[in-house]
Amino acid sequence: MRTEVLKQLLDACHLAKKSIETMPKLPKGMKPRHVHVMDVIGEMEDSKGFCRVGDVSAKMGITMPSITKLIQELEILGMVEKYHKGEDKRAVYLHLTTNGWQCVRQYVTELHGKWAAALEDVTDQQVQDAVFTIQRLYETISRESEGDYGREE
Repeated sequence: MRTEVLKQLLDACHLAKKSIETMPKLPKGMKPRHVHVMDVIGEMEDSKGFCRVGDVSAKMGITMPSITKLIQELEILGMVEKYHKGEDKRAVYLHLTTNGWQCVRQYVTELHGKWAAALEDVTDQQVQDAVFTIQRLYETISRESEGDYGREE
């Protein structure tokens, strides 16, 4: 890849971040990451019938302590409930509350449907190519031993 093209890619990544920041205002105390966590929980509940804390951590690539903190915040907000199945008290399962499902519907299902319709001229292959490129960029940058570029001391 030529450096001029890489600069365009990095500029597009900044634009993508700005796009996310223009999302509709979330309920008080909610962060975009909360919505992402709830979306993952909802997908797992729909597909597997259950969702464990570790499943969310693995799917999102977030450490267990970080995901635990986000889930605790969602519990306080009344969006997620924790429970145990059977005798094993070590495995913590998650369930979206009615408010949690409503939030996912409003901020994921409906919003993504609206955006997808507005982007009907973009093909699935173009999106898959963009996703692949962004993932490769992230993998490459995160592996760099000089990972201090751009970090504040």
